[in-house]
Amino acid sequence: MTQLLFVNVGWMIEYAGLSASDPTLGGFGHLKHSNIGYETWNFVPRRGKLYGYVPRSARINLARLGGLRSSKSISGITVVWLARNPRNRRTYIVGWYRDATVYRDIGHVRIKRERSIEVDYHIEAPADKAKLLKVDARVFLIPTAKEEGNLGQSPIWYGKDDNFRKDVAEYIDSGGKRLASRGAPSQSDPELRRKIERAAIQHATAYFKSPDGGNHAVRSVEADNLGWDLEATSAAGEILKIEVKGLSGSALMVELTPNEYNKMNSKEHRSSYIIYIVTTALEDPSAHVFRHDLERSTNDSPVWISDDGRELDILPVVAARLSASTP
Repeated sequence: MTQLLFVNVGWMIEYAGLSASDPTLGGFGHLKHSNIGYETWNFVPRRGKLYGYVPRSARINLARLGGLRSSKSISGITVVWLARNPRNRRTYIVGWYRDATVYRDIGHVRIKRERSIEVDYHIEAPADKAKLLKVDARVFLIPTAKEEGNLGQSPIWYGKDDNFRKDVAEYIDSGGKRLASRGAPSQSDPELRRKIERAAIQHATAYFKSPDGGNHAVRSVEADNLGWDLEATSAAGEILKIEVKGLSGSALMVELTPNEYNKMNSKEHRSSYIIYIVTTALEDPSAHVFRHDLERSTNDSPVWISDDGRELDILPVVAARLSASTP
């Protein structure tokens, strides 16, 4: 089996360079006080190669990867990139390099990046043998509980055990599909709704069942009055609670029922609650997906952010029903 090296980095959407809408989020060193991490360029091709930054310039034990203690580098390694999702504080596989060359120490590769920043790298790999997962496809959960063998404080990890590494290798060999497709139940058809609502439900269902959406098993719970429309379950057992809204036009404005609004703000549900809005649902549908952002929120003021950095404006509306007896 190919040797695996796990590297825990800051969370980003694209890892495509400096971007105000896609900051690097994490707890490593200066990321506690800055939103720029050198891993921001980890998936930016340069002359056909990618270069991977390891936080804290941590030394890599090549002997754990099948190399000699005296070796300065080793090739043919699969590097698995991990990051903690700031919205639920759980750590997932976010992508990988295959056929990578890994250096024991930093400094063998130095590249000048934007704003005259020079970055030293431990890892290089062919760009065409790498994969960055879309946000909703990041469903492979990494064990972080304080138990022997689990991911700890170091950004470098060699995997929990042989069975775990085998599962990861199979997951990568399948392109990120095999794990999420095990035992997936068939999705039940939505109840008859207005055409635009039905189109929005179908759009959301197709997305979360797709590889980019995480190959979830999706079912409708519209008839159950839970406060959300769909439940999307990953193979790891995590359930997303998706409230779907469809719009005929492009103006992004929707209303929630009191039950939906209460569930959206509930401490019990908001970490897994997703607001999925489909504009121009009947012509050229476009999805706008908002999730709770734990890092930016307070207990009394939850913040909802889209992947492209837009914050959801929330205006609570009070309604009343009036009646009177007949004279």
